[in-house]
Amino acid sequence: MKKLLYSLGIAFLLVSCKTTSVQETAQKAAPKMGTFTNHGVQLTSANLQASSFVQAPDGTEFAYSIVRGKPGHLTGYNMQTKQVVVDLEIKTAEGAIDMVPSTDNWLYIGASNGHLYRTRPGSQEMEDLGVALPGTAEVLNLTPGKDGEIFGGTYPTGKIFRYHPKDGFTDVAGQIVAGESYVRSMAYQHSTGKLYAGVGSHAHLIEVDPKAGTKKELLPEKYFGREFVYYLGIAEGVAGGDRMLGWVTDAKDRETLVYNLRTDKIEQVIPSLDANTLIKSNTTDDVYYTASNTLYRHNLTKVGEKPVAIAPCAEAKHMRWAKDGKLHVINRYGEIKKYDPRTGDITTEKIEVAPQPYGIQTLITGPDGRIWSSGFLLGGNAAFDPKTQKSTRYQGMGQAEGMLAFGNNIYFGIYPKARIYHYDAAKPWNASKDNPRLIGNVEEQDRPFAATGLADKNKLYFGTIPGYGKLGGALIEYDVATDKLQPFANVVPDQAVASLVYHNGLVWGGTTIFGGLGAKPTQKEGKVFAWDPVKKEKIAEFSPVPGTLAITCLVNGLDGKIWGFADGIIFAFDPKTQKVEKTKKLFQISENPTHIWRLGFLEFHPSGQVYGAANGEFFRLDPATMEITVLKKGVGLLAMDKNGVLYTRDSENLWSYRP
Repeated sequence: MKKLLYSLGIAFLLVSCKTTSVQETAQKAAPKMGTFTNHGVQLTSANLQASSFVQAPDGTEFAYSIVRGKPGHLTGYNMQTKQVVVDLEIKTAEGAIDMVPSTDNWLYIGASNGHLYRTRPGSQEMEDLGVALPGTAEVLNLTPGKDGEIFGGTYPTGKIFRYHPKDGFTDVAGQIVAGESYVRSMAYQHSTGKLYAGVGSHAHLIEVDPKAGTKKELLPEKYFGREFVYYLGIAEGVAGGDRMLGWVTDAKDRETLVYNLRTDKIEQVIPSLDANTLIKSNTTDDVYYTASNTLYRHNLTKVGEKPVAIAPCAEAKHMRWAKDGKLHVINRYGEIKKYDPRTGDITTEKIEVAPQPYGIQTLITGPDGRIWSSGFLLGGNAAFDPKTQKSTRYQGMGQAEGMLAFGNNIYFGIYPKARIYHYDAAKPWNASKDNPRLIGNVEEQDRPFAATGLADKNKLYFGTIPGYGKLGGALIEYDVATDKLQPFANVVPDQAVASLVYHNGLVWGGTTIFGGLGAKPTQKEGKVFAWDPVKKEKIAEFSPVPGTLAITCLVNGLDGKIWGFADGIIFAFDPKTQKVEKTKKLFQISENPTHIWRLGFLEFHPSGQVYGAANGEFFRLDPATMEITVLKKGVGLLAMDKNGVLYTRDSENLWSYRP
């Protein structure tokens, strides 16, 4: 009996010990909730997106501007008192590209959320008139018509709307060019009531009769390969017929066409001239415009006559002839230039507006241990120091789609034109003295989202999205020793390179079937490919998750596998066999997306857990069970510092998560 009891006791002890061990393992396998901390806004700017002069019924003159931010602000500057007297939040929009005064004394604002707003000059109230037309994500430009009407161009529907206080919104002529998403510029000819529309991302110049709804192409076919007709302006009442300037652009060439609206002919082409914001003289046939940070006077009736440079002036947002007989110009930096054509004198006033926060576009951990961010739409950079809990801001760089820490350096992939910059983090930031320094750019490419470093070969690789309306990205090799870029275009035909990772001597890339905005995909699913950096050739290609459109993330797992995102699905594959071993669906992408360039991010934590950000959620993934725990909503992007603290953002605010 004693032996039996002893045996039972040992058995009970063993079971008890085993049960305790399982509980301890379970506790380790199921981490507790960590701590989130909001580190605040990283980037601010007083960037003026749109501006307009307007006069109140009592004669008071104002200069209105949109300050882009989170949210955007509408500010009104009293030209007599020289003070900002109006500051209104556009609560649901980050900004507006254009605003115009109507003939019945309203100021209309076409916003980045597809809504049209209006206000009276000097008023402290602003009215939201709603979405311009169904499907409108952004109002790209506005132009006033007659009798209180205004017209606006839309994205991504590529339409023109008319708004009148009595009639509301109407669709003028359907999609202006079939398959094209942008009505990027417009001009209204008061003598005929006709509209002229500059279209992209494959350039067209369309004459529109808003009453009849008819359309006519004016752009010669040789320009159809360009991206946009980016600016239109009409000088009415000049000798020989009204002249219209159209700025035709693409990644390489920019030309201004001078079109005679009486003869329906292009009279001259002015190379490299980025002319914008045109106004005619009140007394002569001269017109005034800004280009290349200069105010010009130009007689367009004399073909071949060169423009006369008047004074330095940044890109004009609006011009008008004021009551004092001077030409008033408000530029992108909130400067009001007052030019007197009688004396040649020019003066400058500065509108002081409060800087506004704007969104974070990219996050990485720098070689200095700080969390580096780049800004969406306005560029600039900030670095948050986990030790001091303070951020430092840096100016001089454009919008970085991708950043990569390599050695003591940070490399930036800048939009547009796929410009690659190098910054030596061991030295002071000084953009005027080539730190950061432009290495080069790649023709016909635009957005370098993807990047990976090859420490054993002292090389980097970048992956790019092509320019507007184009398919087929590039894989770009950068040799640190020779300081040379070498692009390899169309590695996967008609697909762009959205993600990169280096694994056991090979560069692995993920593609997206989408190209630049406005391009129509020809392929059905995204691919993973393997690139041999020694032979400089593709050696493998496969679809990790059939039917998915984009592979937007690839990372090395702690298990020797490569993990990634295919649309809303996490997957892991063995690079030796190219066999997908795990998948986990997080979300379903929307039907018929305009583009997918990046959707998800993953980081392997020292604890063995995987952290990710996708579809507005920050989550933890157990790599053994593939179980997902959502930790925070309303955030995106992901980086991890050397202490295992993770970072994400809620648009403009930087957040950390300490597991």
